[in-house]
Amino acid sequence: MHLWSRNEMHSVMLWKAMIVMIASGVCAVSATANDGEPYDLGGGKFLFLDTFMLDEVENAQLTVNPPRFDELALIADQPWEKGGITSYGNVFFDPITKEYRLYYVPVSWDVDPGFCVALAISKDGRNWEKPSLSVVEWKGSKENNIVIWGQREGTVIIDPNAPGNRRYAYLSSEQKLKTQLFTSPDGIHFAMDEKPISSIHSDSQISAFWNPETNKYYFYPRVADNGRAAGVVVVDAMNQPWPEEIPVAISSDKHDPECMDLYTNACQKYEGAPHSYIGFPTPYYHYNEPEKRAYLNAPTLAIGGKTNDGALESQLATSRDGVNWIRYRTPYIPMGKYDGLDVKVAMMIPGIFYENDLLVQFFMGYAFTHGDTQVRHGEGGRSLGGVFRVEQRIDGFISLDFDYEGGTVTTEPFVFEGAKLMLNINTSASGEAQVAILDAGKKEFPGFGLDTARIINGDYIKRTVEWGNGASDVATLAGKPVRLRFKCRGTKLYAFEFAK
Repeated sequence: MHLWSRNEMHSVMLWKAMIVMIASGVCAVSATANDGEPYDLGGGKFLFLDTFMLDEVENAQLTVNPPRFDELALIADQPWEKGGITSYGNVFFDPITKEYRLYYVPVSWDVDPGFCVALAISKDGRNWEKPSLSVVEWKGSKENNIVIWGQREGTVIIDPNAPGNRRYAYLSSEQKLKTQLFTSPDGIHFAMDEKPISSIHSDSQISAFWNPETNKYYFYPRVADNGRAAGVVVVDAMNQPWPEEIPVAISSDKHDPECMDLYTNACQKYEGAPHSYIGFPTPYYHYNEPEKRAYLNAPTLAIGGKTNDGALESQLATSRDGVNWIRYRTPYIPMGKYDGLDVKVAMMIPGIFYENDLLVQFFMGYAFTHGDTQVRHGEGGRSLGGVFRVEQRIDGFISLDFDYEGGTVTTEPFVFEGAKLMLNINTSASGEAQVAILDAGKKEFPGFGLDTARIINGDYIKRTVEWGNGASDVATLAGKPVRLRFKCRGTKLYAFEFAK
């Protein structure tokens, strides 16, 4: 029996991604040369991030699910923040200090170059404070929460492979220094390595993470491809120099409006499931080009703004390997009203943490367009926007949605480890779901068919699938090539997994 390698798996996934899933009618998909060879799921969770693993689809489609807005979490309220908070930053729970950390970039033009990296901390991920860290001097005083001066284009991570004095890492880009690595023993006192990482200047935030599945570091700087785009660098060490040529990971294409490119990307590994990566590219709709749009830029220019003007919001991108990405065009964080503010720039930042049955994320929101920079010469405050908190269902980025009148989906063959099949599912009040387990030839295993499958109705993060009089043990099928057939109506299916 041949189990798909990761490269084979991703080749099939990319091929399938070109197939349009139709809301009504049957979309039958073959797995090209690997047809009939099972994917090794192991005991992991499978998220419906794309069409990978979908063989037959009838009356169902993939749907992007925007998160629920929660609150405006942080605003510019300190003297070194009078120009507001920029779109760069990241958040994570620090197991070393047992606190949530939000690294962000405030602006004040009182001291050149005007920007820096600052730190806010929280015990609950909701109430944030800006501690006086006594690290960086600003206008004669160190009574501030600044950790790195003159930098803004990196992502702070905890490096699990570094010695204690380099445990926190920040790989950033700056116009004169280019791309440099900063390290710290505590995430507060940072020092810059002498040797540069790259001669490129990203001119945008570099998303970064360590991937325990591949034992590699992943970086996503900005590159040029149809304007702004996201590149990808995969290396063995945090301080390993980058190649001169950086491959493109996510870019705009013929399906996008003219003169629209992608700004930040917030690419990251989703820790809840293997082979699952998510990113949040921000389409930048330019006002000053082409010429027919010039009138959109005129109001900003009239009040002293820039020609580099336009609106931005966050979309969703997914990947199975962190290198090859699929971008969905549905807004994940759309422009609009948030806490009474008219947000015209909404850019996700890297970082997700769990809170009960929810995922918590953050985005940077401006109550002005990209080129309306004269507002940054004021006194800061809530009117400029800030850092916004949103909540997402666990695994909830994309769901496989079944029509109200019913539909079926059959997966490709795979092998699993475990004894119970569990679903992350919401049938709605008037919907229902049933699941059958088939062999590779699509024949139902005795006792696991649709005729004996018990109906699921309700909203569950982990709902055990049952057959007959309530039997749920599927251990006898572990290690065998199997398929799942979902028969549902009015249902959102987010993920499945096999538990012990």
